[in-house]
Amino acid sequence: MKKKFEFNCSSLKSIVEYKNQNIKDTVIYSVSSINNPEDNTLIFANVLEQESIDKLKQVSNCLILLNSSKLQFFSESNCVLYVNRPRREYAKILDFILKSQLEDGEKFILKDGYYKSEGAVIGKNTTIEPFSFIDKDVIIGNNCIIKAGAKIRKNVIIGDNCIVKENAVIGDDGFGVERDEDGTTYKIPHLGGVRIGSNVEIGALTCICQGTIDPTVIEEYVKLDDCVFVAHNCFIGKGTVVIANAEISGSVKIGSNCWIAPNSCIRDGTTVGNNTMVGMGAVVVKNISSNSIVAGNPARKF
Repeated sequence: MKKKFEFNCSSLKSIVEYKNQNIKDTVIYSVSSINNPEDNTLIFANVLEQESIDKLKQVSNCLILLNSSKLQFFSESNCVLYVNRPRREYAKILDFILKSQLEDGEKFILKDGYYKSEGAVIGKNTTIEPFSFIDKDVIIGNNCIIKAGAKIRKNVIIGDNCIVKENAVIGDDGFGVERDEDGTTYKIPHLGGVRIGSNVEIGALTCICQGTIDPTVIEEYVKLDDCVFVAHNCFIGKGTVVIANAEISGSVKIGSNCWIAPNSCIRDGTTVGNNTMVGMGAVVVKNISSNSIVAGNPARKF
């Protein structure tokens, strides 16, 4: 686990709604998901399956937010808060945590016409063209080409032999919003980052959003055309090709060796199996099995 902040949970008592909560003097350093919980992290869950309960029993010193009306989970080694809407409270608490952190004085270096964080790691024989921006906690492999105007945000790892074309954005925050009963909206902070394999090409003006908690993953040999949008928490399998103006919504899983045609749209949370072709302009609203061809709105098999 990479340390992303340092926060003593007892500080939450300064927030009115948590003033009378039994909050332990626990220090957390990051966030983790209910599927991959880690020690000393902030975790939330709306529903708990037995597998998740077993995993939570293995971690310690966490702040865990659970649904007060549906879940009962007792832990001596963690701080458990029961709330009405865990995802909303997660957004509010994480926003409070991040705003409480002092700036670390990160410095950026102007080099050959582009800006680079002092902490970024650039591999051998990698070319970065002018007007690009490389944020902190970024690792770029060997023999890559980052073309003019590309923006690579925090917590992005790019493998070897990759091409990132003009004005692409990698690691931007995804769009996750929770709402209070009075209509107040809360943007969910994103800390998951992006992991990109080797021999990947990312087209001009393409945007890949970072994961909410776990990373967005683009496997090796994937090719993304210009103007493709990949939302948070997505997984795109090895060798898949995504063509211009395709939109891939949040938490979509696409298998290996797929073809996603121009202007297609894939609904959030959907799974597309291996070796599948999604036709031009298709709107995918349910899972697609491997070795399929689908087209239309809504997408149907042919």
